[in-house]
Parts: sequence; C-alpha cells; structure tokens
Amino acid sequence: MYDDHPDYARSWLPLDFDWKFVLFLLGMVAILFLVNLFLKKVLGVEKRNIFKANYVNARHEKVEFYLNIAGTVGMVAAFIYGYEHGALYPIYASVIVALIVTLYKAYMERKYAENPREYIFTLLEFPLIILFILSFANFMFPEIPLF
Repeated sequence: MYDDHPDYARSWLPLDFDWKFVLFLLGMVAILFLVNLFLKKVLGVEKRNIFKANYVNARHEKVEFYLNIAGTVGMVAAFIYGYEHGALYPIYASVIVALIVTLYKAYMERKYAENPREYIFTLLEFPLIILFILSFANFMFPEIPLF
C-alpha cells in the first residue's frame, strides 16, 4: 500500500523484520511458559494467574502499589535523563525496579504464604523475565550494546 510513496517506506527496518519479530516473541513466550511449567511441577506451586497479582495480605498489596508508583516515576526520570545521554537508562531502570519489587514479593511470600516454596518460584522466575527484557531490547536495538 505504501510502496508507491517513498516517504512512508520503512527503509530503516530490514525486509524480514516482521517475521523475525513474530518468531522472537513466540519463542520467548514459549520458553517462559515451558520453564514456568517445569518450575511449577518441581516446586509443587499452584498455578498462578498471569493477569492478576498474587498478594499474600493487604500490606503486601499496599507496599507493592507504592513501589510500582515510585518505579514508574523513576523510569520516567531515567527516560528523560537518558534521552540526551543514552538509551540504556530506561532499560536498566526497569530492571532495577523489577528487582526491587520481586525481592519484596519473595520476602512477603516467604514470610506469609501458605506454600513455603512460592518465594523460590518468584526468585527463579525473575532472571527469565530480565533475560526476556534484555533480549527484546537487544533484538529491537542491535546497534546499542547492552552489556
């Protein structure tokens, strides 16, 4: 449709970008699903809903809400600062925020959860999510070294 108009051409993307992107996302989702399935079987943790947060008590919900608000503010600040200094600041800010929230969630699960192994699942799931974020960033921006 836009091939006739060079102004609308996606010349900055390789021709096979769409397929690579779809395959990348499907592969990462499949890996996360399989590893989560394996960890659930090994640790004996009940199935978690991906779209619903699992809070162990009201305090956990309240503190995690405030951590998420502070993390969002920090990521916006990193994005504004990184706009002139480099694109990695928002990525690393999101990793740091996710680490803090995950460590707090694991602490609350260890202390208050019914199944004592739930915190292990949370701590083992975190590196997979970080690997997904960094792989996605490296896929989208291969010219920027992440490490």
